[in-house]
Amino acid sequence: MKRRDDKKGRLCSISIPSKLDPIPFVLKMVLATAKFLNKTPQKKHLCREERDINKYDEKDTSPSKVDSIPLDLEVEILTRLPAKSLIKFQCVSKTWSSIIRSQRFIDSYYALSSTMRSDRFIIAFSNGESAKREDKRLFIFSSSYEGHESSSSLVTNLDMTIPSVTVICFSTCASVHGLIGSTRSGPFLVCNPCTGKVTMLPCSGAHTSFGYDPVDGQFKALTQVSPYSYQEPDFLVHEVLTLGGGESSWIVKKVTTPVYYTATRKLCINGFVYFGAWTPRSRIDPVIVCFDVRYERLSFIKAPMDVVCLEGDSILIEYKGKFASIVRHPYADFHSFDLWILEDVKTHDWSKQTFQLPFSLGLGTKMTSPGINKAGEIIFAPKTLSRDVQPFYIFYYNVERKDMRKVMLKGIADDEQFRRRYGLAGNCYVHISPEHVENYAFVEFFGKQCFQYLSSKWRTCLTTISPISLVESMMFAYDNHISLYEYPFEDREVYRLDDVGEVVPHVTIAIQEWIQRVAVSPVDGEEGPADICITELG
Repeated sequence: MKRRDDKKGRLCSISIPSKLDPIPFVLKMVLATAKFLNKTPQKKHLCREERDINKYDEKDTSPSKVDSIPLDLEVEILTRLPAKSLIKFQCVSKTWSSIIRSQRFIDSYYALSSTMRSDRFIIAFSNGESAKREDKRLFIFSSSYEGHESSSSLVTNLDMTIPSVTVICFSTCASVHGLIGSTRSGPFLVCNPCTGKVTMLPCSGAHTSFGYDPVDGQFKALTQVSPYSYQEPDFLVHEVLTLGGGESSWIVKKVTTPVYYTATRKLCINGFVYFGAWTPRSRIDPVIVCFDVRYERLSFIKAPMDVVCLEGDSILIEYKGKFASIVRHPYADFHSFDLWILEDVKTHDWSKQTFQLPFSLGLGTKMTSPGINKAGEIIFAPKTLSRDVQPFYIFYYNVERKDMRKVMLKGIADDEQFRRRYGLAGNCYVHISPEHVENYAFVEFFGKQCFQYLSSKWRTCLTTISPISLVESMMFAYDNHISLYEYPFEDREVYRLDDVGEVVPHVTIAIQEWIQRVAVSPVDGEEGPADICITELG
């Protein structure tokens, strides 16, 4: 009897643990559960004991009892993150994706960028007009003004590279509310250096202006669709393309104006787009065309002859919130300039100031001004990159102290390896946007509605002209920086859109063949096949 009691005591001490037993003992019980799975009674007994122990050990540590972060605090944290991190965090959950892509979040992110983040500016240039068609690229760099007053150099970062795009002497490539709009032949290019997204707007006219309405939060593109001809028309027809804030919806509206002749680049200031023109007589009556982005109206402002007479070489800037123009002698040393400021839009009142530079900046036509920084200094910069490897300098002129300083931008095609890799040759025109604010806006334009619009616009030319420009414009935003110019589309009628805006099968087959062919073609200038090809189909 004594041996039985001792044996029973030993079994009880093993099978009934105390709640004060150490953690290793609990782990041993868990292992025993896995070991004796074939013994049903003992399995139930041990599982019940393990459940009682875990109930004690998990007290106050259960994930369900941990307080979650409030939603408004999550949004506040997300607005302070870098844009590249936000792109990745869209994949965390549907909730975060909906938050990040909402218009309210985009507006909050832009407002925070304009007040708290460092002031930045954009430098855009292409690798020259003489570059091969398949090698043409648009480079977009950015830099910060932080500590610029005491430094003689600024470091630039390459934000994105867009293939098959080039900017020429009279092109416009400027930052508008965080997005960069660039004119070129064919569709109008819009890109966001913050997100790396690129899209094409089907603006088929010769002149396109890109503006932003700060009241309704909408981007709009104004395109002159009336062609110039030997017989002067009675009026000009424009199309206003409105992109909803953060949405893929868009609206096209017709606008008519008296006849005018565009002469200068475009400039967007506080919801208005300005550019120089002649009306009603070319080269006789100078005006500034003012496009009200919100109300979609065009008006004419009488301008001094000096402001418009140089046409493409005219310098239009924003000066302390007002439209202004810098006038210099084009074929003499740039050692002085006149600053014309539009003081009153309604009365067409202009003011003029003359300034002497401390030293000459070279030939007048080789220098331009993108505008001013937040300190009120006027920025001067060369219009093109140097033909050989040299540093790129910009100049800051202080109108109050009447002094000027020289700052080098490091990384702007200042090494032989970069020039050789991307084939920089000829005139590489530089476009600088002095006050760029990061904007997380999504401008997604493509869809069946866009195909129907393109079909109605360009159907007549598809039977006689190779439709490569049409297909390239439809695919460019989603081809992950691989040019469709390389595909030899044939000039056949089968490459077109049908009546309902659907692509005929021949085009899809051609695109499949093209993807298979270029999947192994590198786009970074290196020799040999590519390591990876990413194609997004949407």
